[in-house]
Amino acid sequence: MANATDARGCPGIWILHDNWSGHPTFSGNDTYAGFELDNPTWTLNSGSATVWSLLCVGSDNRSLASASINDPSSTLYSDTKSFTKDDPNCTTVAPDIKHDCVNGVCVPSTTHSTLGLYASLSDCQVACGSKGCSGQCVSSSDWAQIEALSNQLKNRNCN
Repeated sequence: MANATDARGCPGIWILHDNWSGHPTFSGNDTYAGFELDNPTWTLNSGSATVWSLLCVGSDNRSLASASINDPSSTLYSDTKSFTKDDPNCTTVAPDIKHDCVNGVCVPSTTHSTLGLYASLSDCQVACGSKGCSGQCVSSSDWAQIEALSNQLKNRNCN
């Protein structure tokens, strides 16, 4: 199998079932050429109440399409998305997820919404593994303090 040669993944076709709520209403399938990691998402243009762009939020934020809806109270969105590769044998290598060393263990930054000091699991393992984080980890006492502060914030009314 061949790996994708583009950082955005394998090329292909996105099929989105798009909807407009409000006036006018619309529902239907739209087809866009793109890449596997694009994750195209309708976004209201900054400073506009009626112009929407289909942005590739998963890769390079380029716009695949735009649409204008005359009613500012309308919303444009996709309720389903599917992607078909041009070459079914193409493989997209997923980008590395950032990691942190927590209590001597490498943990994806998404697990506890931490900073992600290491660009990949392998980078984290080099620092966190046998070297005990090399000063770049969260100690047990620091982690306990973070958890305690987090629990205090959960009980606050932030309105």
